[in-house]
Formats: sequence, C-alpha cells, structure tokens
Amino acid sequence: MRTGRNRLFPIYLTGAAAVFSTCSSPSENAKPNIVIILADDMGWGDINANGNNLIETPVLNSLKTESLSFERFYVCPLSAPTRAEMLTGRYFLRTGVSSVTRGYENMRTDEVTIAEVLKDNGYATGCFGKWHNGRYFLQHPNRQGFDEYVGFPVGHLGYYYDAFLMKNDDEIKSDGYTTDYFTDQAVRFIERNSDNPFLCFVSYNVPHSPFQVPEKYFSKYNLKGLDSTASSVFGMVDNMDENIGRILEKIEGLDLSESTIVIFFSDNGPNTDRYNGGMKGRKGSVDEGGVRVPFYLRWPGKVKPGTTGQLAQDIDILPTLVGLCNIRYEPEKPVDGIDLSGVIKGKKKPFDRYIFSRQGNQVLENCNSSLRNDRFRLVLTRKDTLLYDMKNDPEQKNDIAGRNPETTGQLLAKLVKLNEELVSGYEPVTTIEAGFPGENKFTLPVQDASLSGKITYSSIHPNQSHTENWIQESDSIFWKLNINTAGTYKVELQYGCPAGMTGSRFQLNNSFGSVAFNIDDPFESVILPDRDYVKRSESVERTWKWMDIGIIKLNSGSEIITIKLIEKKKDEAGLIKAVRFTRL
Repeated sequence: MRTGRNRLFPIYLTGAAAVFSTCSSPSENAKPNIVIILADDMGWGDINANGNNLIETPVLNSLKTESLSFERFYVCPLSAPTRAEMLTGRYFLRTGVSSVTRGYENMRTDEVTIAEVLKDNGYATGCFGKWHNGRYFLQHPNRQGFDEYVGFPVGHLGYYYDAFLMKNDDEIKSDGYTTDYFTDQAVRFIERNSDNPFLCFVSYNVPHSPFQVPEKYFSKYNLKGLDSTASSVFGMVDNMDENIGRILEKIEGLDLSESTIVIFFSDNGPNTDRYNGGMKGRKGSVDEGGVRVPFYLRWPGKVKPGTTGQLAQDIDILPTLVGLCNIRYEPEKPVDGIDLSGVIKGKKKPFDRYIFSRQGNQVLENCNSSLRNDRFRLVLTRKDTLLYDMKNDPEQKNDIAGRNPETTGQLLAKLVKLNEELVSGYEPVTTIEAGFPGENKFTLPVQDASLSGKITYSSIHPNQSHTENWIQESDSIFWKLNINTAGTYKVELQYGCPAGMTGSRFQLNNSFGSVAFNIDDPFESVILPDRDYVKRSESVERTWKWMDIGIIKLNSGSEIITIKLIEKKKDEAGLIKAVRFTRL
C-alpha cells in the first residue's frame, strides 16, 4: 500500500462526484473479478450490432445482448487522455496528460489508479497491451498498481508481428500477432488468479494504424469489394472479436462468469472516415462521432442486460467500479467521475448531466472543446460557438446557436469556466524522472528528445521514430531529466550505419562531463518486411544494434543529456534510435 495515498476509511465526503455508494447486502460482499477490454481507435460503428452490415463481430454482438449497453458513453478524442481518465476518474489535464507524445502523454505518478485501489483491497492486477501514460520508472504500470505487465508503454507499435515489448521491467520479443499474444497473456493471468479476485486490463492496439492484420482477415473483407483501409480495419476488429471470445470462454470455463464484471469500450472515435452511425466527427474531434463509443458492462445475475440512455463517460469507471465492488475508498484528490452503480443495478433512475470533451494537443489555449447534456451539444472551436439539438439533429447538421441565445450562453459559461479551471491548473510531466533505487537501467528514446539543426524524425509521428539526417556538424539532440540518486552508468547507443557511412565522431555531454565516441562498427539497419496493407504515416520499423559509448556519472537533480555530432566523415553520420544507461 502506498502510504498517504490510498486510505481505506469510512467516507465523509459530500458532492455527487465524490460520494461512492456502498451496498450492504451480505450476499453481495464477495469481491467480483473485473476484466476491462479496451480497443484502440475503434469507432461506435465498428460493430455489426450497431448497424454495420459489412463487419462480422459475433462475440461483441453477443456481449452487447448479455450486457447493460450504454448507448451514450463518451471518452476523449485521443488515446492517452482517455486512458488517464479511465485509470484515475479525473479529467486528463488534472493528471498531467494533455496529448499523445513528446512527454505530454505522461501521467503524474502521484495519481491513484483503479489498479492501486483494487490492489489495496486484495486484488491481483494485470495489464496487457498498450499503456500510453508514461514509459519511465515511476510511470510504469508496475508502479501504478499493476502486479504484472506485458505490453508497450508508448502510443503505438511500429510492427504487429514478433514485436519488442516489455514484460514488467524487461524487454522481450513476443511471438506472433500482437492481439493474439496479448490475449494469451490475459488468459494465463486469469487462470493463475482464478481463486482470488483480480483486475485484468486488456488494452488492445487495434484497429490503430499501421494497418497490419493476418491475411485471412484482410482477404475476408477485401474479397467483398472493400478497399484496403476498410479491409484492414474490419479485419483487425474481426480478429480482436475472436480474441475477446477466447477471454470470455476462459471465464466461462473456470466457472467465473457470475463473479466477473466484464467491460468493453474504445478509447476514441474511428481513425478513418467510415460508417459511424451518421455521427459527425471522428478521432480527434469533440463532436459526437469523435467521442461516443460502445460501452458494455456484463455481470450475470447482478446487472440486468439491456440498454440505458444514461449519459456516461470514462471518468465514471473508477467510482462506478468502487461502488459495484463495495469498496470503501477515500480519494485524496477530487474525482470528477460519478458512481453510476445505482443506475446500473436499477436502484436509481437515469439523470441528466454535463459531459465535457476537449481535444488533446498543444497549444492548450487553441484546443476545441464541447459540452453535452441530454438535449444539446455545444461546440467551441477556435472560430465559432456552435449549438446542436442532439435529439432532433443527431448528425449535427444544423447550428442553432443564433436561435437559442439563452441556452447557448448557459452552456458556454459552464464550458469556459471548466476550460479555464483545467488549463490554469495544468502541469505537464515532460521532465524525465530516472535513477531511482531499484532501477537498474533506463532507456531514452529519441522520441522524447529535442532536436536541433537539420536532424529530423523518421516520421511526422515521434512515437516509435528514429532520428536521421545527421548531416551537419554541431547538430544535437538532448533530453531533460531529473535524476533521483547519483550513480555511475554504462552508456550504450542504439543505431544503424551502413559500411560506407562509418567513422563519424559524436560526443555525449552531461553536467558531470562528456564522452566522445565514433560509430566505426557498421550495421545495416534493415527495414522489416512490408506487412502493411495501407501506406503508413508512422515510421517504418527497422533492425537496430547496440554499441558501447563509455562510462558516465549522473548527479542527482536536474540533468541535461546531449548527443552532438562533432565530425561527419561521410554524407550522413547514421541513424540513432535510443540511448541506454545501465547502473554499475
């Protein structure tokens, strides 16, 4: 238990968002297992049961009929903010998250996650798949409440076959297609923990691009006449659907169905223009189509299947699970979500409320935002204030702000006030924290570095990119760190450099001193076999090699680590992917 953070006392808080219900029926005292399944970039319309006749999702169709389906469930327009809100029950800007890369996806380490709350209440906790809320030591899932972690901590993978992943703190290479692999890990975790309560968080990385999927799933849709993008997306969802079936079959086979809450949803709207129930917007948008996703909650014998029109969102998951599990939990930081366990169990009637949505990007002051209640959606853009009647105009075709000045003014005042509160209190977590006792090594990928001169990323997306165009002497990259404990480290460089380009001289600098090194050992960084069905915008995935740079001391406190090109021998000095520090 993390002292001073998760305190288990009777609750004496007030306010709808802070009071978590506690059920008193003796028959309900057993702690249910929890399985949370999260899709990545899957839209509301990517399920056959939601009117998409082109896709086959028999497992999700069945899960919907067995669950309480929230017809109006909302998340953030982008991935990392949604994950931070789901984990903490708090608006993403409060957690330090504001975007999806360059450190702006990092969640503050003093935030309390649903995994920590459940672990303090006797749950075994496992996370399998995409994390996307920080890659460094204290941000790692193992230090955020998860006993076990297998997956990748950043925003997306570059290759979906035999991928390099993290198993707790160690790097491993997976076997096969990632969706299948993550399911294997989740199923084994459920088997190992079938005799005690568990939280199993399965965070798939599909149908996020790059568009890679086993050929049989792609061909299934391509042969129907769908283009490569749609065939890839639907194929990835189809494969995920089968894997969700494997998880549900394991739960059933272990006779755990009636003691297990299963939740399924997605992290934002669809990542391409495709069927989405006629809603306006897609991933990145604060309109309905960018933030409304499927949400199913199944608990046989405890929650009656059906549909509810209750407005709900990702920040409600933590307080609602606390309520459903009969856990007494006093949050030290205000929780924005609402405990909906009473509505879910039919003990309370659905009610109206406000759903706040905001883009996740920089600069903060230029982000679109919106506010939704049962009747209206107000959208505030950089240029306009728009109002839509969602009951009579669900596709948001007609702006009625001019005809409804009173409603527009009321909603706008609430939206502006919340925006100002969140932006003014926002503190990014972009400084890298490292060098902790027990942290034997840490890696600095170039995606978290600042670039100077003519050096460029290999893609418009820094996630999983490498640096190239090392063609100008004195160009450099650097990382800002805060070192917890001083130490001496062996330093290694992850690089690629063909034989004809070797010999360039670099220097690694920090506050203590510098180490000069040459890239003399050639390594042909080969692009992995092309398994994309659609031309990607992400960086290609390549082979890499590690080389020793030397020994360096890191002092405690603020630190800047720089790699500088001192002397270029040929046309280009090579490619650089990361730097690794191992404590001696």
